[in-house]
Amino acid sequence: MLGWPPERARIWGGAKNLKDEVPTVRVMLYDPNQVFSASIRPLLHRRGDIPIEARSARALVSADAQIDCCLVALEAVSRNRVLTDCKRPVFLITDRDDGSVLRKAVSVSAAGIANTHIMPGELLHAIDRGLASPPYYDPQLLRAALQPAPLLGDDDALELAHHLTPREDDVLRRIVRGEPTSHMADQMGVSVSTVRSHVQNVLGKLGVNSRLAAIAFAINYGIDTVREKHPQLS
Repeated sequence: MLGWPPERARIWGGAKNLKDEVPTVRVMLYDPNQVFSASIRPLLHRRGDIPIEARSARALVSADAQIDCCLVALEAVSRNRVLTDCKRPVFLITDRDDGSVLRKAVSVSAAGIANTHIMPGELLHAIDRGLASPPYYDPQLLRAALQPAPLLGDDDALELAHHLTPREDDVLRRIVRGEPTSHMADQMGVSVSTVRSHVQNVLGKLGVNSRLAAIAFAINYGIDTVREKHPQLS
């Protein structure tokens, strides 16, 4: 998964002049219906970044090394291939509040997804977090994705997670990172069918019926395996 270049990581809390702390970042915006760009663009300008408007979805695919990342309105892209073919980190922004939008973010290995219900400054903060340490999933969307499954107490949820074997624990981490099955198999040195078996075991032990629900479960309940990847939920 593509992430924010380490040398461009944003420094929050204490830096009086962010322009002096990090290089200028060139951000491609694709938001034909003005879902988020009108509020984000001035904040990017203010801290010295350079927003560049994409006139079409295809411009995302042709983004070159001069572009550091792409901020994309989820509903403006009808074909997942456009996002998966993008060579720069992609952060999705949506005005929907149902958990199903997370499925698309996971399927295209986006650096993150956030909802426009938060204030522009908080949205920019979420974007920076996702690009610096992907993936970032909006907590509200995660809670929505977990419904209508019954909500458990934290102790009960952790008890379920403790039944995972070390291999299944590793698979859960990879599911949360949005890794496809074939990539898991290559990285773990096992067959695709073995990975699928591990995934089914993880879903069964957590009491969920999809990878999306497993992601929501892990992050909503602060399972130790993924807490370090999602400090916003600590």
